[in-house]
Amino acid sequence: MNLAAFQNALNARGAEVAAFFAALPAQDFTRAAPERWSAAQHLDHLIRSHKVLALALSMPRDRFGWGQRTPPGSRSAAELQAAYLEALRGGVKASGRFLPDPQGTQAELVQTYRDSVALLEHHLTAYCTDTELHGATLPHPALGEVTLAEMLHFTLYHDLHHLRGVQTALKPQALEIP
Repeated sequence: MNLAAFQNALNARGAEVAAFFAALPAQDFTRAAPERWSAAQHLDHLIRSHKVLALALSMPRDRFGWGQRTPPGSRSAAELQAAYLEALRGGVKASGRFLPDPQGTQAELVQTYRDSVALLEHHLTAYCTDTELHGATLPHPALGEVTLAEMLHFTLYHDLHHLRGVQTALKPQALEIP
């Protein structure tokens, strides 16, 4: 994928995620099972992840742990997804600045999510090149050093992972008969 393809994919995934969370009944948006995140917390976590990546993209390449892979090359989306799922099975969990603390209404959080997708798209346009995709590296908290392309594949999958998690968690409730 080139930068334009990643931008299109981010916008499409962002629209899918935002539409789902916007359409949730308010009680489903804030309710959480014991030891689980609510839909609001999942959305806030995605917002936080997007904002950190946007910040990294806007920084000079000698900051934020940027490096260079030699020789250039990236794992495929499927390889990156497998590595992420393996890290999760190994006990990796969100921590620090990635822990959710949703503030605001459902509509405000959905808009903040949309804004975070637009911010990512903007920073890809303003600060990145197709050449950097498979050569420039940056740190990922669960996967270690990844190329920019790998980080973008991760971001696309990460949003889908959390969307599907919320959908799965709510599915049994949708089948309950009052």
